[in-house]
Amino acid sequence: MKQTLEQLIKLQEIDQRLLEIKEHMGDLPVTVETQELEVASLQSENEQKQSRIEEIEKEIRHHESEIEDFTTKLEKYKEQLFLVKSNKEYDAISQEIDHMKAAITESEDVQFKFEEEKTELEETIKLNTNKIESISESLKNNQSELQSAMAETTHEQEELKSNRNTLYKDIDPSYLNVYETLFNARNVGMVSIIGTACGGCYSQLPLQTIIEIR
Repeated sequence: MKQTLEQLIKLQEIDQRLLEIKEHMGDLPVTVETQELEVASLQSENEQKQSRIEEIEKEIRHHESEIEDFTTKLEKYKEQLFLVKSNKEYDAISQEIDHMKAAITESEDVQFKFEEEKTELEETIKLNTNKIESISESLKNNQSELQSAMAETTHEQEELKSNRNTLYKDIDPSYLNVYETLFNARNVGMVSIIGTACGGCYSQLPLQTIIEIR
């Protein structure tokens, strides 16, 4: 039992030092990770919107070509009006002219909507790009600070974790479960007795418990 207590005390010393190292880094690891994810998300969004813009540009070119074709046909039908020899021919060509005008208007409306969507997408990309530049500048500084902090403690952390793993294998799992439950809740899993009180919560302990512990 004495050996187990000594092992648990050593385990706590390691865990508390690892906690100190983590606190020394502060929020930097979380901040860096959050900023990296935000930049990646904005870049992905920009790529998707740029892809949509390329699709829109194809559609715009298609409708421009379509409008040009309809306009050419419209002019031909207008010329044919001067050559008709009957009211029937005149009505037929007039219908074709009205059809071409309607087709041109419809294509122009669709093209206008595509132009509006393209403008909105380009504006969003511009805003996202500005955000990326701003976040990236802050991210670069935070990454530099984090690397400096890690450089100071990386070797020590690796050694502590190695020693912790060695200790962990030799301690009874039932004691480890209690220790970890306490440490996760209070950042302390082992405390000494102060007089007749618990050194962690300062509650008074029954005399029999104190005798058993001693």
